[in-house]
This record gives sequence, C-alpha cells and structure tokens, in this order.
Amino acid sequence: MPSPTTAYDLIKGAMRKVGITAAGETPTADEANDALADLNDLIEGMSIDNLFVWGSASVPFTTVAGQATRTIGPTGQFVSDRPVRITNAFCTYGGVDYPIEIIGQEEYDNITLKTQQCQIIERLAYVNDFPNGLLYMWPVPQSAIPLVIGIDRVLTQVASTATVMTFPPGYLKFMMHELGIALAPEYGVTPLQSVVDIATSTRAALKRANKIRRKASFDPALVCRSGSNWRTG
Repeated sequence: MPSPTTAYDLIKGAMRKVGITAAGETPTADEANDALADLNDLIEGMSIDNLFVWGSASVPFTTVAGQATRTIGPTGQFVSDRPVRITNAFCTYGGVDYPIEIIGQEEYDNITLKTQQCQIIERLAYVNDFPNGLLYMWPVPQSAIPLVIGIDRVLTQVASTATVMTFPPGYLKFMMHELGIALAPEYGVTPLQSVVDIATSTRAALKRANKIRRKASFDPALVCRSGSNWRTG
C-alpha cells in the first residue's frame, strides 16, 4: 500500500481484503470509527515489540547536579515519549562522549553506595513505569551535563480517519492485512488463507529488516591479554 495514505483508505482496504465490503463499497462513518480503535490497538501492540520498530530515537537531555533519579515521559522531568525500553546512552563531559552501561533494576539495587557523585555517569537503570518511566543514574551527576538516551521509536496513534499515515515500505501493507483479520470476526467473515499468509510473511519481513546484529561481549575476568582464560588459568 502506498505511503502516505489516510487511515480511512487503510481501513477501507482492510475491509475489502477480507470481504467485509465488496469492491467499490465504502464503510460507513460508524464502521470506520470502530475500525480506527482496532487500528490504534494494532499500532500500540507493534510499539511494544522491538522488532516492529525501525531504528531508535536519540533524545537529548541535561542532567541536574546532585540528582540521581529522573522521570521520563510525556509529563516527566525529562519530557519525551515514554520509552518502552532504553537501548543505549552516553553523556558528554569536556567535549568527550562517554558511553553509559544500561543495567537492570536488580543491578542498580546491588550498588552499595548509590549517593556517590562523579562528573561522568557510568551506569543507567530504567524502570518501565507508567505514565512516566524512571531513570536511575550512577554515579550521581556532580554537575549539569548533556545526556543522550537512545529509545525504541514509539509508533504514533492515529487521531482520526482523516489522519495521513506515513510509514517505511511494508508497514501499511502489513497493517491493512492484519487489521482486516482483526475486524473479520465482528462481521462474521472468515479471511482467505492468502490474506493471512500475506500478513504473516510481511510481519516476518519487517522483523528481519529491523533486526540488529549484536556484538558478543565477555566478562573481562574471563579473557586475559596474555592469552590465558578461565579454562586454562
């Protein structure tokens, strides 16, 4: 399906694909508005699946001296979309960018001196709270410094059937077929297997395209520059 397109055209295509409407027929305003709610449910579900999200957004903030905890979200101390997850982060001090290790809540809880202060942040824990997430920084930033956080992109909800939707190649095709499958039971319709197959194959193609190659890392204690390792001592 070409991008951009309106939500109404996507809904109309979805209904036609599964046989809710015939060629040349159009959904009523009530039908389109009901389908819009299902479309937003679909988009919300895609946002929490990291393989459905293309790339990440780098969001800049400035730390507050002596403050280890910040809320992040639409009404947070750091204002942005509420992250589903944080993928990376770095802080800048003296013109140099320092990468920050992303850790879990348990790892942060195991830090014995959480009030330790330093100019450079070494670790950052994210708690996926609601409506705003929580950030825990360690050491506590000693001064106000630039902080850039990489978050998975959050797909924007569609405000109305007239909203213009712009997505990378393949997304609208997937949403049209997947939305049709979701709507079909409400109208007593069974989608053709070909429609289900297209939704499945397009879903897989999108996830393959968004898959990030991961670089393996090892605990320094297990690898020694002299050539010895934990197996040989």
